[in-house]
Amino acid sequence: MNVSPSRGLPPRTYLPILLGIAIVFLGIMAYLVRLGFGTSGSVFGSSNGTPAPQAPAPASRGNSVSVEGGPPPAVRLQVRQLQARIARNPKDDVALTQMGDMYLASGQYAQAVPYYKRALAANPHNAAAKEGLSQADSALAPGQ
Repeated sequence: MNVSPSRGLPPRTYLPILLGIAIVFLGIMAYLVRLGFGTSGSVFGSSNGTPAPQAPAPASRGNSVSVEGGPPPAVRLQVRQLQARIARNPKDDVALTQMGDMYLASGQYAQAVPYYKRALAANPHNAAAKEGLSQADSALAPGQ
């Protein structure tokens, strides 16, 4: 009876190799997650380690959430940044669409419509602007 020599590595070497691969994989994933959470414009801050710019809190409130005094400071900051982008480039269809989305999300449909129309004038293929305009128009339609 001939016994063929076994092929492959001895069983005790599989575990260290598997652990090494797992450590490298988890290290790469942790790096990518850290990169993703640190991107500019993220809720979690900027990528260079400095905190993202924040709007000052209203004097009448100690927290960052305004209920009756308007939108929270983060939303006001985003609106100001979008307005600055639109002022620099009036045909920035992405910024125009985002501004329309801000008004749409806050229920201010009549203010959203002109931004969507301007975005579609700049880029007729902007699907997000088409959808936003459709939603705003249907919300403004009589009988709803």
